Amino acid sequence: MLQRAFRMLANVTRITRYAMDCREDSGLLQVLFNRVIDLLSRSLFPTRRRGLRWLREQLHDLGVTAPLSPGCLNEFVLNAAKAASPDRNSGETYATSLRKQLDARARFIHLWTTSDDKLTQPEWSEWIAIARKHLLPRSWKISRTGVTEFRRDDSFAVPERLIVKGPRGFNHPAPARPIDSANDLPGVQILSDLKRANDKS
Repeated sequence: MLQRAFRMLANVTRITRYAMDCREDSGLLQVLFNRVIDLLSRSLFPTRRRGLRWLREQLHDLGVTAPLSPGCLNEFVLNAAKAASPDRNSGETYATSLRKQLDARARFIHLWTTSDDKLTQPEWSEWIAIARKHLLPRSWKISRTGVTEFRRDDSFAVPERLIVKGPRGFNHPAPARPIDSANDLPGVQILSDLKRANDKS
């Protein structure tokens, strides 16, 4: 097993050197090189470099514009790499499995940054912890507020005799309000209502 891995690594090295030296047919060589990389096992695959590039591409395709720190991206890639488990029966490679895991995390990041829905799925608990750890922003919706009209009863009405009518200003000073007793003072009725309400309680 170890010898086979070394042989594959040697082949990749030779292909890389040939691609760097060759100026013609660079597009075909790049496709061939990427194909060889995608066939590598988990231990030889450049998970961090390839994973970061794939995750950024998927976020761009989904239209995610929220800023993600390098540490946040790295942690999502490592989390995807840990969950990547190729299906041997179908011939799935580690690269294909990693892409699927990164796609799921990219869709979660898109949902997290574009809505304020409650995300309670148990399988998302690790992703939610990563998002909160790196302060990944959410798109909060401001609920519309209504206006409630409050009407006072007649006990809060100003007595007619205390209302001063006529022009106001420096040239037309307001006449003195007649006050027959202490009960005519402004606010007495309100204080009386408050006291009456307190007595009832």
